[in-house]
Parts: sequence; C-alpha cells; structure tokens
Amino acid sequence: MSDFHSLLSVFRDATAPPPSLQRSAAVPPSVSANNGRGSDNGSVAPESQQTEPSSQEVELTSTTDPAYSAPVMKERIERLLRIHQIRKSTATSANGNAAGTSSDGNTESKDTSNREANIAICATIVDAFPHESLWRKWIDDTGGHIEMVEYGETVQIKASAELYVHAKNPERVGSEWLRSKTLPTTHRPNWNDVRIIRAMLSLLDAALHNEQTTHVLFCTESCIPIVTLKEAVRSILLDEACLWEENGGETSNNNTKEEKGASDGFNWDRSYVDFYDRNSPRCSRFDEHNCWGNLRESIPAEAINKALPGWCFLSRKHAQNILNLPSQLGDMNLWPAFKRVWAPEEVYFPTALSICGNLDEVVRRSVTYSQWDERAANLQDRAHPLAYDGCIDDDLVRRVRQDGCLFLRKMKQSLDVNVWKDIIVNRKRGKLTKSESTEVARVSDRESSRGRGRLEDWSRDDRRRDRDNDGRNRRRDYDNGRDYESSRYRDGGQHWNRKRDRDDRSSYDRSNQWKRHR
Repeated sequence: MSDFHSLLSVFRDATAPPPSLQRSAAVPPSVSANNGRGSDNGSVAPESQQTEPSSQEVELTSTTDPAYSAPVMKERIERLLRIHQIRKSTATSANGNAAGTSSDGNTESKDTSNREANIAICATIVDAFPHESLWRKWIDDTGGHIEMVEYGETVQIKASAELYVHAKNPERVGSEWLRSKTLPTTHRPNWNDVRIIRAMLSLLDAALHNEQTTHVLFCTESCIPIVTLKEAVRSILLDEACLWEENGGETSNNNTKEEKGASDGFNWDRSYVDFYDRNSPRCSRFDEHNCWGNLRESIPAEAINKALPGWCFLSRKHAQNILNLPSQLGDMNLWPAFKRVWAPEEVYFPTALSICGNLDEVVRRSVTYSQWDERAANLQDRAHPLAYDGCIDDDLVRRVRQDGCLFLRKMKQSLDVNVWKDIIVNRKRGKLTKSESTEVARVSDRESSRGRGRLEDWSRDDRRRDRDNDGRNRRRDYDNGRDYESSRYRDGGQHWNRKRDRDDRSSYDRSNQWKRHR
C-alpha cells in the first residue's frame, strides 16, 4: 500500500502545474525540506521549526553542507527522475495539444521579439587575468548587429557579451576594470576542489541577474576566443561550425547558414556540453571509480554524466533550471555530493542537467577546444590540458574551428592582441618564430603518432570514432594493469608516480638481496 501511495504521489506531482509554480516536486507532501522530516499531519513544517541551515547559511569557504544527507538526496533524485519520465511520456502522447510546451512544463517561447544574444563570460581565476586586453577587445569591438534569416524573414540580432569573474584572491586583483567585473565574495577554491562548483554557481547566479543574458560560457584565465563575437552568436544559434578562410571576412561561409536558419529557425535554448555516461567507450575504469563510484550513495548511476572538457556552454533556460535544482530537491544542495569526485566540475553540470530532465536538449559537443596528452609519463602532464603558448597561428585556428569550437584552452601566457586580431578578425596568415614552429610540429607529431594525421583530413565522425577508440584502449589497459595500475595510484587526492614506485621497488629488492647474501 505504501508503494501505491508513493506512485500515486509521483503521478500527482508529474501532472501538477509546472515546477516553477510549486515549492518542490521531488519532496512528497508528507516530507518537508527539513532533511526529509515532516510534521505528523503531513504538512510542511513552518520555517520557525526548521533547525537546519539553508543554502545561504553555508559558509563561503566550506566544502560541506550540514543539511546534506546522501540517502535522502538519492531518494529525492529518483523521485524527480520518475516525475520527468511521466511528464515526457504524457507530453509525447499529447503532442498535438501540447505544442509549444516542453517536457518539464516550461513553455518554449517562439517569440521573435528577443533580438539580442548576450553571452555571459563566467571566468574562474586565482588573481591574474593575462588575456584581459584581448577579452575587452572581443567584447567591445567584435560584436554588433547581424543580419540573419529566420522563417523566411530577414532579422537583425545584436551580439553582445559581459564578463563575470570569480577570483580566489580578489584582494590581489590589480586591474580596476577587472575588479569591477569580479564578484564581491569568494569561495577560495583549490585545484580539484568541490568549491570550484560553488564558484561557478555563484557566477551563474550573478549572470542570470542580468535580464539580457541569454547564454553562459564557463572558462578560466587561460581561455581565449578564436572567433569574433558575431561569429560566435551565429554559430550558437544555428549549431554550425565557424570555418576559417584566409581573407574570407565574416560573410564568407554564412550563405548556407542563413538558408538553414530560414527553414529551422533559431534555438535560443540550445546548450553545448560534450558529455558521456557510464556506458560510453569514453568512460574509463578511473572514471567509474572516482566519479560514478563516489556518487553511487547519493545519485542514481543512470543520472550521472561527465563532460570533457568541463567548461560547458549553457542557455539561460538550462542555467536557470540548474540554479533552481535545490528547490526541486527539498531545499538541499547537490554540490556536497561531489566532494570526493575527481574534477567535480566536469561531472556536476551534465549530471545536474540530467536530473533536471534537460540532457536530451543538449548538443553533445564542446565549444571550448582542449586536449590532454594521454601518453604522458607523469600525472602532472596527464591531469592538465596541453598549453598552446607560442603556437597560435592560422593553421591551429583552422583546425580548432573545423572541430566546431569557438574558444581555445589553454594559453597561460599573454598573447599579443595585434597578432590575435590579424588571425581572428582580419583572417590573415600568422608567422611563427623558429621555436614556435618547433612547438607546433611537436603537437602535430603527437596527433599523427596517434593515427590522426592533420585535423582537416578527417571529419567530425572520424574524430568521435577515434576518441571512442582511445576510451576503449584506456579501459583495456586499466584492466590489464598496464596503464593506471602500473604508472600511478590515486587515493583521496594522493598520487604516486612511476618513478617513486620504481625507486621503492628497487630499494626493496636491494634490501632483500642484502639479507639473502648476509
């Protein structure tokens, strides 16, 4: 009988008004937001009787939330997933009557009155921002109005952007302009820290306070744009790669895009996240242990996803749903569940989109180009993306754009704005010095050694297939003990590289040999 009442309660919540009009859809009427403890009569306990602190009362630099409970969180997420499943089923069966309404109850607006695409650049930094002048030029000089075709009509869309910065040490930010863009509070996140999620959520909240914000890009101080702001907006609205042609100008390859826009229209609610689940060939044994394994007590396995790279691009609709997720989970924060997860920001946002029921609306590609050296001998080189300092030229930009990316990571050193303008805005071929050419050849040789060759010689499907093959090889090497087991061990953030293991084994062998010959 209890199962019947539970199913009836889920169905009642699924057929109720949209979640924005309810207090919480994941908490049954007999359960309050007070960590699953309700009053005797089944009503929600008043605020005066709730003793647990809310999300606003959690300390800014804390990595835990006293109100968090893993079993309760998992139960509420499972309930919320069932509600989304019922809503999608009913929306599919009543497709004719529910035109213009999404599966989660939100109305998909086709109003063409919104003619400004404003991208919120949400950057998490320590205290330095080496590409400040480049981003200022990108925001101030490469935007403006774009003429595009939608439903057979020519419309003008204004491309604009705004910068939001979360600094670990805001008191050390030297630039006056950068201080004006920096949040007044800080979570003091460390590398591979759950407080990075809190910093990104704070940036998301600040960006959505601006009513003009339509999209959100997460980045770091080492990211740079490799397209103009107009090109970025066009590529986002039409889901098209922005190819690079020498002296092509901004309208060199936009005729076909305008034709597509005339037939399909613009999707303002499209997000870009290159995610994968546990059944994907990209999921390694390391991911299963350090991501899925550490979340199994608080989140169902089918809802866990990982994005690589984790710096995703979100629409306003999806970003708002992520911020509203605690209210759907009984006023309980989701981020404490990721405290022991490796690279928690790479797992949090695609998992949150899955819990919100929006993952099927996301384009599975990244707009930020980032590569890792899978064959590096030590952990430090494997854990951090490849740096392209001194490698910026027209060939690199062409290859990255062909992959559908609009931004590049990572560039640790400051880049000459004039060089960037010549290649990105004026579309001129860049010239490299001898040392820089050697670095470019090293990166190209690494790609060729993996069977890829030049990036423009193989399509996006070939790249995806090659990436899946790399995932299968990593999983096979892990099972055979040739990769992670032999080169490094990871336990709670502690790492031992191959050299230390080899030294320990050699010292142990010498000790035993001395005992045997004694």
